[in-house]
Amino acid sequence: MTSVAESPLPGLQARLQDREAALAAAERSVDRLGNLRLVLLAVAVLLIFLPLWTRGGGPWLALIPLAAGFVILGVKQDRAFDRRRRMAAAVRFYRESVDRLEERWRELPDEGADFAGPGVASAGVGEGAVATAQDLDLFGKASLFQLLCRAATAPGRRTLARWLAGGAPLDTVVARQAAVAELAPNLDLRESLVTASAGEDHRVADDSALLEWAERAPPLPVPGLLAVAGVAVPLFTAAAVVLYVLTEAGWPLAGALLLHAAVILGTRGMVEARAQVLSGPERVLMRYARLIQAVEAAPAQAGLLNDIHQRLATEGVPAARQIARLQSLVNLLDARLNMFFALSVGPATLWELNLVLRTERWRRTTGPRLRGWLEALGDIEALASLAALAHERPDYAMPEMFEGAPAFTAEGLSHPLIDRRKVVANDLDLGGPGSVLILSGSNMSGKSTLLRAVGLAVVLAEAGAPVPARRLRLSRMRLATSVRIVDSLAHGTSHFYAELARLKHIVDEARVSDPPLLYLLDEMLHGTNSKERYIGAVSVVRWLSLAGAMGIVTTHDLALAKVADTLPAGRATNQHFCDEVLADRISFDYRLREGPVQSTNALRLMKAVGIDVELVEPA
Repeated sequence: MTSVAESPLPGLQARLQDREAALAAAERSVDRLGNLRLVLLAVAVLLIFLPLWTRGGGPWLALIPLAAGFVILGVKQDRAFDRRRRMAAAVRFYRESVDRLEERWRELPDEGADFAGPGVASAGVGEGAVATAQDLDLFGKASLFQLLCRAATAPGRRTLARWLAGGAPLDTVVARQAAVAELAPNLDLRESLVTASAGEDHRVADDSALLEWAERAPPLPVPGLLAVAGVAVPLFTAAAVVLYVLTEAGWPLAGALLLHAAVILGTRGMVEARAQVLSGPERVLMRYARLIQAVEAAPAQAGLLNDIHQRLATEGVPAARQIARLQSLVNLLDARLNMFFALSVGPATLWELNLVLRTERWRRTTGPRLRGWLEALGDIEALASLAALAHERPDYAMPEMFEGAPAFTAEGLSHPLIDRRKVVANDLDLGGPGSVLILSGSNMSGKSTLLRAVGLAVVLAEAGAPVPARRLRLSRMRLATSVRIVDSLAHGTSHFYAELARLKHIVDEARVSDPPLLYLLDEMLHGTNSKERYIGAVSVVRWLSLAGAMGIVTTHDLALAKVADTLPAGRATNQHFCDEVLADRISFDYRLREGPVQSTNALRLMKAVGIDVELVEPA
């Protein structure tokens, strides 16, 4: 638990109050400038219609300064709108940080629900990550993703999800740790990333159609001929109109109009298909350009941050300017959505065709780099999310990770998703290759919680984040879990068969020794009778131990605590959680103790909830 002196809460609350005041000022500025523009517009209208009432000459020259003032105030109002957007994003940033410190983070909007279950595959990880993500609450309500995520873009969310659901090479983990350490105290930079990437709405825009267009859109047919037609045909038509006005020559005008119509009709399908794809991403492009600009402007010392800077560098033109150029083209293309423009200027100038051709040139020259730029943005947003955890929870330690035989030694390990005012920390050493900890205890005593705490510590460590412990030393490992088994009526899969499939997957994973496997098994085979359960559990644990895997097996069955006796000396240890009966209730202290548990509490829990046990016991 962080002491008051160490807590970043007072500083975050002070920044929140400052940004709330700045937001209120920006809103007043927007309203004031809007009212002034309305006044100027009203005065201009009055001056225009004044001659009708006075039957005199109009003060037309006065309209010039009014128009200039209207434009100047419009520019100032646009700046006020932008400041309001940035301050609103900053207020959300600090308010959510305060909510996380005051244990209200479970109500934050981004739960990562789209990555829950099979959706985790969209983050770019294998199907094997689905079970672990479900078992450890990586995504969804009250999940690790919900606690961590500060990303405002789709690439940032995908990257964070991928880092949580999949491991990384040791050098990558070390590089992330250094970048997190650099970003954690730099609150101004992390705020600037959030304010740059925020839009007027808070939704995360989908970029899949944009990337599909940038990388795989089929080339336009005869682009050179289309480019010539896009310029020459409107000029030819304009010349024919001028000729008709001067000489009343109708045949050139008729021919020009027919040619103009033929070009419009001949290219309509192709142009409209491209325009539809590009119309949606205009706002997301603006966010990406602002975010890249903020990253490019930020100094970087850590190797990974420097690498991100280099990935955003291009030959001569900064990535932010390249994306801003595409955004500008898309914005011009969207002028076709104005009905007056679409019926006049648009067809007269072949506007859509010319803009589609310009975006196609951008796609050919710059499109292949877009995914790399967005992945770099994803990395910086994911790092900023992990850095926020390090800043807000200074009692978390950066783990020491190494390559080699499986190892996990923690001091003061706790569960990161439990209220920090209530969570209990424990020391834990899982031994080495082939070792297994048999963790016994009564119902509700904390076995599954410790199991998940270990798994989440490994997930955070592999992501490059600090962990909820005073100290953690571990080797780089793969995780395999069997904690939350879900049956499926639709697929005809019972709970027991689903667990067998999960255990088969874990056994298969243990056959691969690099990196070593850490398995977490909760109440193994509890869907069968005690005798077969014991035989099956011993067989699985022995096989995993002989394969060199390391793990934890929890149970409240006293017989299964004897599994340790079936393994070679030194391979297995017994530890337990216990409870205490206090009057009509049972108390748990969640402290880990040596040896197997000596008591159970199922009947006592039944009595505690009001079930008369004597009436249901056999005669």
